[in-house]
Amino acid sequence: MPRTYPNIPPLSLSEAYRRLAAVVFTDIVGYTALAQRDESLALALLQRHNSLVRSVVGAHRGKEIKTIGDAFLLEFDSTLEAVVCAVEIQRAFWQQNEHSPEGEKIFLRIGVHVGDIIVQNNDIFGDAVNIASRIEHEADPGGICISEQVYSQVRNKLKYPIVKLPQQKLKNVELRTDLYLVELPWYKKEPELRSRVGTRNRIAVMPFANISPDPGDAYFSDGLTEEVISALSEIKELRVIARTSINRYRGVTDKDAAEIGSELQVAFILEGSVRKSGNKIRVATQLIEVSTQEHVWSNHYDRDLDDIFLIQSDIAKNVADSLKLTLFADERTHIEEKGTGSSTAYVAYLKGRALLHDRSEKAIRGAKEQFEIAIKEDPSFALAYAGLADIQMLSSDYLLSPFPESLEAARSYIRKSIELDPDLAEARVSLAQELMYEYRFHEAEEEFRRAISLNPSYATAHHWFANCLADLGRDEESQSEIMIAEDLDPLSSIIALSAVYNYMEQGKFDEARKRLKKLVEIDSASQLVTEGFMIYHLLRKEWDEAIEYIEKMRKEELNDPYLDADMAYIYASTGRKEEALKIIEKLDREVPESSGTKYSLLAFANAAFDNLDECFRLLDRAYATQEVFFGWFRHSPVFERVRKDPRFNELMKRADLL
Repeated sequence: MPRTYPNIPPLSLSEAYRRLAAVVFTDIVGYTALAQRDESLALALLQRHNSLVRSVVGAHRGKEIKTIGDAFLLEFDSTLEAVVCAVEIQRAFWQQNEHSPEGEKIFLRIGVHVGDIIVQNNDIFGDAVNIASRIEHEADPGGICISEQVYSQVRNKLKYPIVKLPQQKLKNVELRTDLYLVELPWYKKEPELRSRVGTRNRIAVMPFANISPDPGDAYFSDGLTEEVISALSEIKELRVIARTSINRYRGVTDKDAAEIGSELQVAFILEGSVRKSGNKIRVATQLIEVSTQEHVWSNHYDRDLDDIFLIQSDIAKNVADSLKLTLFADERTHIEEKGTGSSTAYVAYLKGRALLHDRSEKAIRGAKEQFEIAIKEDPSFALAYAGLADIQMLSSDYLLSPFPESLEAARSYIRKSIELDPDLAEARVSLAQELMYEYRFHEAEEEFRRAISLNPSYATAHHWFANCLADLGRDEESQSEIMIAEDLDPLSSIIALSAVYNYMEQGKFDEARKRLKKLVEIDSASQLVTEGFMIYHLLRKEWDEAIEYIEKMRKEELNDPYLDADMAYIYASTGRKEEALKIIEKLDREVPESSGTKYSLLAFANAAFDNLDECFRLLDRAYATQEVFFGWFRHSPVFERVRKDPRFNELMKRADLL
């Protein structure tokens, strides 16, 4: 339960001294209410609780400083030992609760912080103690919350995923603090006890309806939806569902707020409409609480088109006020920033972003044209440069332009965007991706973390960061980021597929199968479903089933070099070496070096042959041409022979991945 702790008393140097320590607070959930209902039961449970906590703390070399009612204040010399002890405390209570009657189960919240403490008369005081006490309140029942300082010391040493919470300000603590939850595996069976990342203050912005006389103005309602999502994402206490997921509700009229809220796991829904006529615009919007379906706030705006920036910032601020969220000065500043003073540039930018919802060649080229118009109208429009950087990356991925030229162009647009707005999360993520192509993975990690701190609701940042962490060999952290991306964009097929890959590369095929089921539920007709089942069977070495799905995919894309590499690998693995060599010759002949994938695909196919010399020759070529292929070979079960070869670790060292 929340409580007030004493302030630090005046101390003389002779009475007190300072030192660094890890501080742990524990607290029983709902103990005060229980004591008021049944005092004798509450006392019995408290004694059971105290005995169990003390036994675990003693086994982990912790020091009990004091008990405060139903709470423990503990101290540890080792930060890692403090977190491990917290895990074991929660494990002990989980095991006990398995065999306890419903009214006698004990759930604890635990907070862990590390910092400077003041020691006096067998007690401890100071900011580290105060912060630990506040952090404890942010944990789930049965969960553990840790500070940024603790996270930095244990992130590569703890075997459990650690998931970042929305940035927030703790009560009576001056600075905002990054907090993390330790995901404990025994709660994965119980969805209601899963990490609450984003479950508090989760909001979905439904696609704004276009009610303009001209149906061609739909791009404007689409763009405004995206910009409202962007503005709300500046509020660190909010978790905002990504556009990919909310787009599935465009035009949906047979679902009410309760049903949509349940599907997206949000507490609030923002919906609205846009009517554009000439230089005039009317926007109507309303905020709905899912549990009651009541309107929390509503408003309509009749403005000139040039005032569109004021509308989206006003919506964001009113949502924050309605939900009683703290809006910090830097967040308010970013929400109010226009990005451009030109309505023409802004409209072109909205058209470009709307076109990028489609990944066709025509849409990509059309979006590029719109971003170029935006920059021509306003050469200082940072978002438009970030859009052009994305265009270059996509053009390379979809083989619409040579990889080296696309990367160089993207690099220049990214640098320009960041020069204009250093705090633009989209540009920071693009920079991180570009750094990975340069094999500067640790610098890329820093940029991903910076982008996520700027916009914790940016699902793409978490998604791509997961790929970076996988390349760095940090599987559990990678999985945590994928889980956050799923929470933020629950109906994204590509993120669900990435989760499938992530689980399979760790050998967790049962979990991968569950994600495949989710992928089917999201969009059964998607080619990504077929790809997911194909790779599932390939990595399980179920060759006939894998070939069946490859043939299905070929009906959509006859000359896909990735499918050719898959077939070559299967043929080589099943003794059909002549057929495998023919496909490899085709890949070598038809895939240009400028694709950025040629040598890694050839290495993939050759990895199935007994002699790995050709595979490593090709991996060396892939490294020399800066192809980003490490994740495949570092994790996939089918490349175990490659990883056991000493040449693989030498390659990893050259890429600064070991």
